[in-house]
Amino acid sequence: MIVCVCAGVSERSLRAHITGGATTLKQIERRCGAGGGCGACRPLIRECLRECQAEACVAAELTHVESPELATA
Repeated sequence: MIVCVCAGVSERSLRAHITGGATTLKQIERRCGAGGGCGACRPLIRECLRECQAEACVAAELTHVESPELATA
């Protein structure tokens, strides 16, 4: 799905930029141009940022293994 028509940025590309370290709308705009044209895509970009950040938090929780040494401290 195309998220930003002005810059021709797909959702897949947008998510790649976010997982690559972009955490704000401004960083997305600098990296791929999305959100810098007419602005109609900015709500979608913000939503994608929130979703990716939430997914990253869940993934971190799932991969976190508490050490027995830490549990007794």
